[in-house]
Amino acid sequence: MTATKKRRTPVNDLEFRIELLKERIYATLALLAVLWTIDPGHTSAAKAAGLIGGTALSLWVASIVAAQMSYRIVTQQLQTDRRKADRQFAQHAQLLSAAVFPLFLVGLAYIHVISLSLAIDLAIGASMLLFIGWSLLSAKALHTKRLNTLIIAGIELAVGLAIVWLKLTIGH
Repeated sequence: MTATKKRRTPVNDLEFRIELLKERIYATLALLAVLWTIDPGHTSAAKAAGLIGGTALSLWVASIVAAQMSYRIVTQQLQTDRRKADRQFAQHAQLLSAAVFPLFLVGLAYIHVISLSLAIDLAIGASMLLFIGWSLLSAKALHTKRLNTLIIAGIELAVGLAIVWLKLTIGH
């Protein structure tokens, strides 16, 4: 392999990076809905950790199963390519990574460093800031004027929060 020829790795693959970010944004929205349902006054830190971790884990497993099933349906064969399987695990791992910071905060509440209420509030705030950042980056990527960027980001935020509200309203 020459020095000018780049090896194609998942990190260099644009579609793969798009999928990684999509999974991370989706997981953030799903976990926001879960975080907002946790009542620190009536929930222990252990139960809150179970809700957060259980949500992330179930989304991760469901995503992998759905990917495998859709591959088999479309191709009519088992996925035997180890590289593709590793790629799927990495892609869907974003669903787990979204739970890391909220679980860390709930862990601090569990050992009584902070209150569970503060842990949940900080986790919601951090998730919201992350989602706001992605909305701004998404809008800014269109290279529009500042006002248009803010309008687009506001619309994306409104849609994201509407999704969270819907999940809360109808149950998840």
